[in-house]
Amino acid sequence: MGNGLRVIDMCVCRGMYQVTPLTTETVVAKEENYKDIIDRAIEVIRGGGLIVCPTDTSYGLACDSGNQAAIEKLINVKRRNRNLGVPLLFSNVAQCETYHEFSNLERVLIRLFWPGALTLVVTPAGSIPETITGGRGSIAVRVPDHIIPRGIAQGIKGPIVGTSANRSGEPSPFEITIARDQLGDDVDLYIDAGPSKSKANSTIVRVEENDVEGTSIKVIREGALTMGRLVESLKVDSDAPRFRTTRIIFADK
Repeated sequence: MGNGLRVIDMCVCRGMYQVTPLTTETVVAKEENYKDIIDRAIEVIRGGGLIVCPTDTSYGLACDSGNQAAIEKLINVKRRNRNLGVPLLFSNVAQCETYHEFSNLERVLIRLFWPGALTLVVTPAGSIPETITGGRGSIAVRVPDHIIPRGIAQGIKGPIVGTSANRSGEPSPFEITIARDQLGDDVDLYIDAGPSKSKANSTIVRVEENDVEGTSIKVIREGALTMGRLVESLKVDSDAPRFRTTRIIFADK
């Protein structure tokens, strides 16, 4: 292939990788070899590398959230504004709870929409590096509905940084070729799982509490989870009416 990439076909029957001595590698993910794919991704991430992996939305550019050098590299490769911070992807709710204590309404939202295409902006429970928060005092968290990023987070026993695998300002990649064309050899491992089932990024919201107006859901970005579906799901949920007002507000552009 071009771009100095190597394609590796995981050999499940022998539990081995066919590896050639090039810098950037591409592996083809199929349901029968997910474990091998996840193990390889964990190896790369633990070594401080960057990977592009499938999620339930766009392909994600990921690294170890506990490795500051890797996060710096990811920010530089993506050409991301440092003040934006970077999102965290978790294996499950329990893992995320070590980073944030969820409010009642937040628990309703994650019960309804996790794993899935909902990112919550929350206040971290402890000290989080500015490379992740962007100096804002908040973090963006999600449990994606895809076994590969969740398996990686489970394997490294902590969240991965997971942001769309594109240069800032360029189209989000819903196919691996789009990510590869933009990021090239700056990534250590590409995981090709075919076209994404979604054509939109995750929806980003924040739960805000106000003594006068009550609890509101602030929409920062509407994405794969539409506001129509979110509102209708809350209407029929038995717990939601106890914890929210009718206010859904949109962030200023």
